[in-house]
Amino acid sequence: MAHSNPLAADAYASQHRGDADDYASYFAGMDASMQQKVALTTAHFPTRGRVADMGSGSGRGTYDLACLYKGLELVGVDINPVSVDMAGKAWRRPNLRFVAGDIADPVFPPESLDGVLDSSVLHHVTSFNDFSLARLETCLDNQVRALRTGGVIIIRDFVIPEGPEHVWLDLPETDGSAEGDVPGLSTAALFERFARDFRCGVHRTGPVPYTRLVSPHAGHARYQLTLRAANEFILRKDYREHWDVELLEEYTYFTQARFEQAFRTRGLRILSSMPIRNPWILANRYEGRFHLSDVEGRPLPFPPTNYLIVGEKVPPGAGVELREERGEPLTTPRFLSLSTWRHASSGEVFELVERPGRTLDVLPWFRQDGQVFVLAKKGFPRPIVNACANHPNLGGAALSGYVTEPLAAITHAGEAPSKAIARILRERAGLGPERLLGMGEPVRYFTSPGGVNERVSAYLVEVAPSAEALPAPDYGPFTSAGSVRELDARQVLRACHVGGMVDARLEINIHRLLRQLGASPGPWIGAPLALTEQAVALTGAADALTPERRSMFSAHEEGAAGYLDLRLGTFSEHAADGRVLASVPREYLVPREASRNTAVALPVVRTREGYWVGLEHRELPAVQHFTGEAGLAVAPAWRLSRAFTHPSQVPALIAERLRGEFSLTVRRTWELGGSYHTTPGVTPEVVWPFAVEVEADAACESRLRWLPLDALIAGLDAVRDAHLLVVAWRLAHALGVLG
Repeated sequence: MAHSNPLAADAYASQHRGDADDYASYFAGMDASMQQKVALTTAHFPTRGRVADMGSGSGRGTYDLACLYKGLELVGVDINPVSVDMAGKAWRRPNLRFVAGDIADPVFPPESLDGVLDSSVLHHVTSFNDFSLARLETCLDNQVRALRTGGVIIIRDFVIPEGPEHVWLDLPETDGSAEGDVPGLSTAALFERFARDFRCGVHRTGPVPYTRLVSPHAGHARYQLTLRAANEFILRKDYREHWDVELLEEYTYFTQARFEQAFRTRGLRILSSMPIRNPWILANRYEGRFHLSDVEGRPLPFPPTNYLIVGEKVPPGAGVELREERGEPLTTPRFLSLSTWRHASSGEVFELVERPGRTLDVLPWFRQDGQVFVLAKKGFPRPIVNACANHPNLGGAALSGYVTEPLAAITHAGEAPSKAIARILRERAGLGPERLLGMGEPVRYFTSPGGVNERVSAYLVEVAPSAEALPAPDYGPFTSAGSVRELDARQVLRACHVGGMVDARLEINIHRLLRQLGASPGPWIGAPLALTEQAVALTGAADALTPERRSMFSAHEEGAAGYLDLRLGTFSEHAADGRVLASVPREYLVPREASRNTAVALPVVRTREGYWVGLEHRELPAVQHFTGEAGLAVAPAWRLSRAFTHPSQVPALIAERLRGEFSLTVRRTWELGGSYHTTPGVTPEVVWPFAVEVEADAACESRLRWLPLDALIAGLDAVRDAHLLVVAWRLAHALGVLG
C-alpha cells in the first residue's frame, strides 16, 4: 500500500500484523485518545460487515478502525468534500473509503449498515444548525434507519452533567494576565471572556449569566453560575489556540436520561450508557486547576469529560429495556436458599445465599490473522443488574438489563463437564461437535464469597473459525436471549479499562486465554499509575496465596444474622413504544442496610526490587463448603453505605479502613479500570476496584501478606477469589508487568 503522506507511512509501518504481538504493537502506536475511542467502540461493533464513521475529518480515526479487522468495511463520512478528498489520498486500504455528506441527512440506504459511530461529532449538528435539537433528532432517525437489525450505533460525545442547577466555580487569577490576548489570560479572566462571548441553546443571544464573589482560595475568583455553563467552560478552557472556533460549538446538548430516551424510542436496546472521566484530563487539566462546589460550599465531583452510549437495533416489537416494577422481601424462596454459619473461634455468624446447581462458564475462542477472538453472549438479559433502585450505584455504566458475558449456564452434578460443555455450545451458540478443537483444564474461583455460595468452573474451548454468523437461539422468558458474537479479546480488555464492559468473568477468562497463548494484552489505557520507589525492603510471605488449611464453620440453626436480604423482584420487558412484553419474577440478594456497591483495594508498594502487593487472609463458609477448608487469599474489600454517591468519595474510606484494620498509611489511590459485576444472576452488586500505594514502613508491620506482583501473576491459577483476580490482572497490566 502506498501513502501520499510519508509521515503516515512511517507511523503505520506495522499495518501488516503477522502475529498477535505485532497487532498489540500496532495498537500501542495509537495516541491515548484514539486508543480509548477504539476500545470503547470495537468491543461492541461487529468484526465484519459495514460501519460508518460519521464526521471522519482527517480520516485517521477511520483508518485506525479499518486496520483492526480486514472483514469490516469502514466508510468515513464528512460534510467537507476537501477533507474527504484529502482523507482518501492519505489513508488507503481495501476495506476503507470516504464519502461526502451531511451526517444528519440520509447518507446510506435503509438497513445497509452494521454499525454507526458518532465520535465527538453530534454536538456539531446542534451547534451549526442554530442549536436545533430537532435537527439532531432527525439525524438520529436517519442513522437508525440505515442500521440493519442487530446493528450497533455508538455515540461518544459530551453530556449535560448531573448535579445541582447552580454551583460555585473558583478559578485562579494569578496564572495569567487580567487583559489581553486569549493565550496569556488568567483562567479567571478567560472565563469572563467566555461568559461574554459564548452562545448556546440556553444562551442564544446574550452572555452567560454569573455572579462574581470573593473566593476563600488565595489567588482565586469565585463565580456563581449554572453547572451546565461551568462545565462548558471547564471542557474548553485549555483549548486557547483556536478559542474563537471553540466558542462556536455547544458541547453539551442532552442529559444522560435524554440520550437513553432517544435510543429506546427508536428501537435501540442500550448495551452501555456511561459518563466517562478521562484519567489523563482529570490529572492534567482538572486536579488543582479549579474548585467546584455547590452553593452551600460542599465540594462536587468533577463532571464527566465525555459520555458513551451504545445501542443495538432490535426487531420491531422486541424488548429494549428490563425494569424492576416492584420488589418485596422474600419470605419463602423457591429458587434461592439462605443458610447461616458460625465461625468456631470468633462466634461470628455468616449468611450465605445459594442457587441450585453448579455454575459453568465456557469461553470459545479462535485465532485468525494474528488476532485472538472470543465468542460471547451479547445482549443477554440480566434484569437483576437493575434491581433495587434504593441501593444506589455510584455513577458507573447505566444498564438496560442486557449484558455481554461468557456462555454461562447452571448445570447439575450428574452431568459430566465435557457433556455439559458440548450441550451448552450446541444449545446456546449453535456450535456443533465439528467446530470444537480442544478444551483446556478448568479454573475454579468464587464470584462473591462474602455472601454468595457460588464457585465458577471456567473452561476455555478452542473452536474453528467460521465465515457465517452464529445463530441466536432464544431461551428463557424474555423476547430474546441476545446473540452470540465474536469479539476481539484485547478490545474487550480495553473496554474494561474504561468502564465499557461490566462482566468480570469474561475479563478474567480473556486474561487467562492470552497468557495461555503467550499473547500480549497490549497497552493499558485506564488511569496511569505512577508509584514512587521506597527505600525499604519487604519480606515475602511464603503462604501469601495459600492460607492455613482448616475447617472453621458449622451450620448455625438459630436463624439469620440479619445482614442479607432475599428479595423477589418483578421485572418487565418494555418495547420501544412502552408496551410491556413480559413480566418475570426473579429472586435476588442485597445487603439489608448497605448499598449494592463494594470497594476492592489492592495495596501496592514499589521498592528497588520491584512491585509488591498485600493480600488479606479471610475465612469464609462459602470456601469451606466447596473445599473443606475455610481460608481464602483476597484483596481487602468493603461494602459501601448508601451515603456514597460517587467514586471520588471512596478513597477516603479506603484510607480510613486500611489504617484502622491493617495499620497502613495511604499515599495515593487510583481507580483501577471500570466497575464490574461478578454474579449478575444472583445480585446487583457493583464492584469498584482501586490500586492503593501505601507507605512501605507501615507495610512491614501490617498483618497483610506481601509478595512480589510478578509472583502473584505467576500464581494466579491458585487464586480463588474473583475480585483478587480482577485487580491483580489490572494492576499488573497497568504497571507493565504483563508485557
